[in-house]
Amino acid sequence: MKKAFVWMLTLIVLAGAAWAGAEPAQPFFERLEGVEWSFSSGAGGWSTDMRILPDGSFSGEYHDSEMGESAEAYPEGMVYCCSFSGRMSLAEQLDEHTWKIRVDALGVDESQAAEEIEGGIRYVFAEPYGISAGDEMLLFAPGAPVDGFTEDMKFWAHLIGAEESVSTLEGWFLYSERNESGFVGFKEESVLLPNPWEEVTEERLREVSGLSFGVPEGAENVVRRWNGGEGLAEMQFDWEGGEFCARAQTVEAEKGEMTEISGMYFAWDDEEEITVRGCPGIIGTAQTGSEDWVERCLWLDEAAGIQYALSVCANDLDGLDLVAIAEQVYRPGEEA
Repeated sequence: MKKAFVWMLTLIVLAGAAWAGAEPAQPFFERLEGVEWSFSSGAGGWSTDMRILPDGSFSGEYHDSEMGESAEAYPEGMVYCCSFSGRMSLAEQLDEHTWKIRVDALGVDESQAAEEIEGGIRYVFAEPYGISAGDEMLLFAPGAPVDGFTEDMKFWAHLIGAEESVSTLEGWFLYSERNESGFVGFKEESVLLPNPWEEVTEERLREVSGLSFGVPEGAENVVRRWNGGEGLAEMQFDWEGGEFCARAQTVEAEKGEMTEISGMYFAWDDEEEITVRGCPGIIGTAQTGSEDWVERCLWLDEAAGIQYALSVCANDLDGLDLVAIAEQVYRPGEEA
């Protein structure tokens, strides 16, 4: 099974609480750009790895290799694994080097097979380890003093057993008391992946992709992006208190077949069939760990071979007609 990091974004603008001493002109999570995060004991074949993007969205992969658990059908052992994504927000700043971070949403890529055997290894779908929706984690910056760290924190920060005792952190550290986990943040230029998303104008998006979006009346903070590697076009906007993300991708799909291009991985409730200006689709809702609601719809323009997605995150979805907004976002081929 090919398992690559799913750097798929929920790409939802976050309005996290700001500390009075923080720089209001700079989104908080921009300072974490290029930092790779890993939760691991440093021994054994398991880890949870992720990356946090400047807008607070994150994605990653968990794996736990159990080579001793084998059978005739999978002589090389087992691997428990999953890909996941979500978003974070700033809750408050506690001191010069410490912040409280809230995990607003977390979902797994449900398109992954429950289990499969490949290359003599049995891969089994599992939940991410060390991070959970609704959790409030402590983020420590380089230079933070460690004299107040518990033994558990020192262990996950890889400070126990060091040849020389240290009084301050050399890198970033993200700790969860609820999950008894700690993610070490590090920069390693040789392995950093470039940001796959390029912010573009409407004209540039149409030029490079042939795709475009309609802007709903009253929409604010409209931003368009292009992911050339995945062939994904995206438009992010705010409307009536909700944070929306539209996506489009040229596909070679069987009639009526749709894939999850929204980047939102939840167990969708009350999923039902819809039509968006004559195109078949589906819609569903879910509740995040922070009690917010998300709703997303997918639809397929079979004639043009283009799939679309529109998702929204809001405190309350009552009165929101996502299909009506999708009909404003959708531009059939002759209108593009």
